[in-house]
Amino acid sequence: MIQVEISRDEDRRIQEIRWVGPDESQSDADLLAAEVSVTTLLHTAKVGLERYLKLDPEIENELEEWVMRLKRDQLLNREIDAVLETMLLGLYEIERKYGDYLTVKDTTAQVSV
Repeated sequence: MIQVEISRDEDRRIQEIRWVGPDESQSDADLLAAEVSVTTLLHTAKVGLERYLKLDPEIENELEEWVMRLKRDQLLNREIDAVLETMLLGLYEIERKYGDYLTVKDTTAQVSV
């Protein structure tokens, strides 16, 4: 099972995307298609943030886990939201087609006051 978790800040803006890949013992053509689709979409969002918006998201890349954290630029919030919310819509479409292989969780970051 592929899992993608979206964490948001107190303003409901995406701050972190976490992808956990499938267990190595799993192998299926549909699982592979879902994994390729998800990783391509996540990479495209990363490239858009880096090359188009000139931002520097923090990336952790492990064998079966990938995390992108973003420090927001207040002047670019609208553009950042456009990139990341469009990515999320794409993830939901992939989940709709490959629901047996992918779960997308959209959570609000826990903020202590």
